[in-house]
Amino acid sequence: MIRSHILICTIVLGLISCSQEQSNHITYHVTSIQKDSIPKLQVLMSFLPSAEGVTVLEYPNDAWGQENLHNAIESMEIIDVKGEIETNKDSGWITLKHPKDLKELQFKYVLQQDFPNPITSRKTYRPIIQPKYFHLFSHNLFMLPQTAGDTLNLHLDWKGLSAKDVVHNSFGSNEKNQTLEAVPKTKFLESIFVGGDFTIDEITIKGNKVYLATRGNWVPFSVDEVRDLLQETLECQRNFWNDHSQEYFTVTMQPFPLENGSSFQGTGLTNSFATSVSNNDLTQLNQMVYLFNHELMHNWIGHEIHNDNEEEQYWFSEGFTEYYTFKNIAKNGINDLRPSYFIQEINRTIRNLHASPVFMAPNSEINYDNFWTNPDYSKLPYSRGAIFAFVLDQQIQLATNRTKNLDDIMRRIFHDAAHDGQKVTHEYFVNMVKEYLGEEFESYFDKHIEQGVPVPLAEFFTSLKLEFTRESRIFELGFQFSEDKKEIVSVVEGSNAYKSGLRAGDKIMSRSIWHGDIDKKVELGVFKAGKLHQLTFYPVKMAPVPQIIENPGNLSKLGF
Repeated sequence: MIRSHILICTIVLGLISCSQEQSNHITYHVTSIQKDSIPKLQVLMSFLPSAEGVTVLEYPNDAWGQENLHNAIESMEIIDVKGEIETNKDSGWITLKHPKDLKELQFKYVLQQDFPNPITSRKTYRPIIQPKYFHLFSHNLFMLPQTAGDTLNLHLDWKGLSAKDVVHNSFGSNEKNQTLEAVPKTKFLESIFVGGDFTIDEITIKGNKVYLATRGNWVPFSVDEVRDLLQETLECQRNFWNDHSQEYFTVTMQPFPLENGSSFQGTGLTNSFATSVSNNDLTQLNQMVYLFNHELMHNWIGHEIHNDNEEEQYWFSEGFTEYYTFKNIAKNGINDLRPSYFIQEINRTIRNLHASPVFMAPNSEINYDNFWTNPDYSKLPYSRGAIFAFVLDQQIQLATNRTKNLDDIMRRIFHDAAHDGQKVTHEYFVNMVKEYLGEEFESYFDKHIEQGVPVPLAEFFTSLKLEFTRESRIFELGFQFSEDKKEIVSVVEGSNAYKSGLRAGDKIMSRSIWHGDIDKKVELGVFKAGKLHQLTFYPVKMAPVPQIIENPGNLSKLGF
């Protein structure tokens, strides 16, 4: 946690800093107000403006998959001096024109929720300002003057809250006056701020504080269960990395209503992890087990260990994180899940990988545009990287007579990142693994990661002397939607979708699809030939995809 004492300086005609570092100090007075019965947050900021009389405030209009965030700005006002305000939404700038050589400028703006209730998973990354609580990320709460530089000195003053209301964020819990010194701008912009009727649970792990911030009554599980899961997960992960250096950490859980199905998402942030979870009886605690173990692993893989070229190394940052999600849960019995969970998840990942339409795409196709616009490419590095990590883990154990495994490489990568700023490049990773698997690993990596050629798993399982089946059921939706998902564009002849009567040109009136789940039927309301038809089918086909058999012998051979 970033805390410091307040340095007391001479006050002359207001707050005047006594050093250049203090001259970059920004104060925010955040007040919860109601105007015309609408809850709002009023932010009064004080800072040293540009001496030239033009100061640019950064407030992105588009960020984190959200557009038109400026719609949440209800009003803006320069205080006590004459000035002009100009908005550049394309640049994400608010430009203030004011008298030159001011020692301090005060600027007030008011934020309000810019969408109607109820809260949905798609809206949780927008400013949420409700009568009883607020939930915002720093980039859509705080405007930042460009004059502040890359290191920020901030004072946050929270007002207008009742005695029962809490203030909780990435930098502290229930501190209604916070001073944050020498905070990297990038860290501040990746933080969460909540307040109001949240409940705060405190956990201590080897002297370090961890907080769980939740609100409302949860249907699928109790807060105690989630708190215990959080503690169990973080203890196991910190022990794995031999890293108990984080003094403060928080997880926030924002519930949202959902009538059908379940949905959950999370974002790793500075000292924090912000989650949104559907609050219904279809959501299960085991979904939180996966969410916590995958996303919290990004405290190290992603936050400490960085990719040199983000999407190019997603096979590592997402795929290896996925693998260690399975491995740590099974090794530590988190939420009473046993070693068989490991085989189940490896098998599921193999099926999902082989069912992907872009299964054999080269790594170069996992680029920014494809990853962020095409769900098939978005999922590919998770499954491909996880299976590659699994294969490497077993190969290293065989090559070292079970004295070493992939864990040793991961900890070396963390050490190099923490001490030398080393980023993950393909060359760096290959050279690291070659120490265990020899020079031939370079061509192996090129073939299975760079080129995307599938690892011959049946051959590999045979070398491990594992019992396995050579074919299995895998997910096949069997048709393609139009871009607006209102019409069927094509249907795979012979698929279960085709056998159900679905055809190209059919209009979709309703749908229920559990993507990747071969045990749940697809349900479609289809309008054809002037009539509404209800079609159901299992999205599955048989394919030559090997699966490890769950038995004690296989678990032993896999190191459990």
